[in-house]
Amino acid sequence: MRLMLEQLDVDPDHEILEIGTGTGWSTALLATALTAGRVTSVEVDPLVAIQAQESLRAADSRPTLIVGDGLRGYQEGAPYDRLIAAMAVRNVPYAWVEQVRPGGVILTPWGTAFHNSGLLRLVVADDGTASGRFVGNVNFMWARSQRPRFEARRFVGDVIADPNAGRVRHTTTDPRPLQEEHADFAIGLRLPDVEQRTFFGSGARAGEFTTWYVDGESWAAVDYVPDARAFEVNEGGPRDLWREIEAAYQAWRARGEPPREQHGVTLTVDGQWTWHTGPRGRVNRGAASSR
Repeated sequence: MRLMLEQLDVDPDHEILEIGTGTGWSTALLATALTAGRVTSVEVDPLVAIQAQESLRAADSRPTLIVGDGLRGYQEGAPYDRLIAAMAVRNVPYAWVEQVRPGGVILTPWGTAFHNSGLLRLVVADDGTASGRFVGNVNFMWARSQRPRFEARRFVGDVIADPNAGRVRHTTTDPRPLQEEHADFAIGLRLPDVEQRTFFGSGARAGEFTTWYVDGESWAAVDYVPDARAFEVNEGGPRDLWREIEAAYQAWRARGEPPREQHGVTLTVDGQWTWHTGPRGRVNRGAASSR
């Protein structure tokens, strides 16, 4: 939260919109330490909002608290100088851009179904667009309407209809480097519809793990065993997900393995896209392009 508040760059006279009140702790910091109380905070859960209001009153903090869908923002208080979200999104709502004045900042946790770790800082332009880079590593709960399939589901069988009826082959690609932070992030930019979950062994198999990848129709499972020369891959559905993941990883390596912070997002009324080094360096979806 300290990183987020530093990146938000608040002045005392700013009008702030916070998405996701939660306990009210960050709301209190915004309303007392950083501004003159000019904070509007939106919470989707009425019970959570009531508890936050009680805590804020006890701390003699009086921000404006709204119960509603934060993905819609809060038009009645617009325009805002700063908008900060306390939950992760895959798609930044354009309503946020519309409610922040030109030159204002939108700061939000951002991720793909594949990987959730980016802190995105967007600056709103005069033409109604917003663009900016990732400025750090954060991990927040997803906005409720943007949760991946694996979210809150404990078992592979809850997502994959028949995980035993798959094709079997082997790969010499070690799956461990693909799960490192910046590689994982970059693969997700190309395959944002693919989700993953890893299950680790225990006891005598404590060094082993299996990672499952799904897109709703296709799936792949890769088994890591220490010191193995090849790793078993089980797959099902029309896509060859593991080959796509390998290709996306190689495309990232071919670009010099750029970290997350060399990437960014541009948002218009028609949607969003991700880029590398600048808005013209658009990252294409799919694994075929090495750009």
